[in-house]
Amino acid sequence: MSLSGGLPGMRRAAAVVTCIAFLLAANWGAAGEEQPWTERLELSGFLETLQSMRLREPHDAVTSRARLRLDLGADLGPVYGFVSADAEKNWKLSSETGVEAREAWLEHDGDGWDVRAGRQIVIWGKADGVQITDIVSPPDYTESVTRDLDEIRMPVDAVKFRLLGKWVDTELIWIPVFKAAVLPTGDNPWAVARVVPENVRVSSAAPREPATTLENSEIALKLSAYLPGWDAAASIFHTWDDHPAMHRDVLDDEDGMHVALEPRHHRLTVFGLECSRPWSDFVFRGEAAYFRGRYFEPASLFENPARKNALKWLAGADWTPGNDWMVTAQLVGEHMFAHEGRLLQQANSYLATLHVSKKLLRQTLTLSNMLYYDLDHGDFFDRIKAEYAVTDALTLSVGADVFGGDRAGSYGGYRDNTQVWVKVKYSF
Repeated sequence: MSLSGGLPGMRRAAAVVTCIAFLLAANWGAAGEEQPWTERLELSGFLETLQSMRLREPHDAVTSRARLRLDLGADLGPVYGFVSADAEKNWKLSSETGVEAREAWLEHDGDGWDVRAGRQIVIWGKADGVQITDIVSPPDYTESVTRDLDEIRMPVDAVKFRLLGKWVDTELIWIPVFKAAVLPTGDNPWAVARVVPENVRVSSAAPREPATTLENSEIALKLSAYLPGWDAAASIFHTWDDHPAMHRDVLDDEDGMHVALEPRHHRLTVFGLECSRPWSDFVFRGEAAYFRGRYFEPASLFENPARKNALKWLAGADWTPGNDWMVTAQLVGEHMFAHEGRLLQQANSYLATLHVSKKLLRQTLTLSNMLYYDLDHGDFFDRIKAEYAVTDALTLSVGADVFGGDRAGSYGGYRDNTQVWVKVKYSF
């Protein structure tokens, strides 16, 4: 049964916003007789600009943008509504310039339960700067990993129902509209160029995405337990892979070798576990996701991807020794079952992260360093940042995004994009 007949993205967004506006208006009158409307609205947001300079020649800007975000919340008694929108001017990536409705949802809190419907961001998991089970909201890698996770997660059109118990919360999410991950392409400095042998032509069709039908819906269930000294959760997510598998047709004709790529999104079921336990100055965290039916790319341009099962896991610890120091260390691993030597990814791969921060000057200045180190290729991404709160509303940040190591690695390939940057943010 078709739900919407595959409406284009902009029309779907408009439909969601229109429905929410209608419902808000319907509830407005009921609640408006008791309280002035000005006291039931809350407007907040920020205006920020980030400018960078590449440390290697030609020393141009890798990132150059300004963004205005407006968040509007409306308390209508039994219903709470929220709308968020971004207006961005991007001098480096013209496709990012424009106005976009980010979130638009309605929420009702009952006695021991709540429900939220509309465009929203869903955050799962306990990892720091790494996504293991945190895959309900697809990622936007337009600027690779240099954006914070809060900026990388994209909202989804969903209905989320939670049953809130004393020890256990139950969360059920229904996502009727598929949304793919965003990857850098074209002349984006974060786009990864495919290595193509000489005399081989490569073409790519438009990605084949699932139609908006009931049977193509995504559904997630999560149980979260809050026990004395322990937090634990188990989840299952029947979804579509946000990243397409690049299927190939190889043709050898009189004009030479031709590889026709057909990106397809496939069904995927993810089983998740997560836990955390505080002890003394430490918090120990663990997280794992078992991916059933994920496609992995081959090393050769002329072969097709393979469907495998995989386990991704994380073990980490937070240490707060006092005096405003904070240290977080994590080890991330991934194992592919029934691995084939022809595949691009190894059977086992490992990543280590180390996050160190220190607050100074009555906690107005925060110095931090977040390091991602690929243990297989020896490449790394290091974000060094100093953030100073000039006032409660105005924040000045300076930093450096340093990429190094083997160019074959996922971080080393961006060595030429190592940049220093400055960001000014005014919140209201």
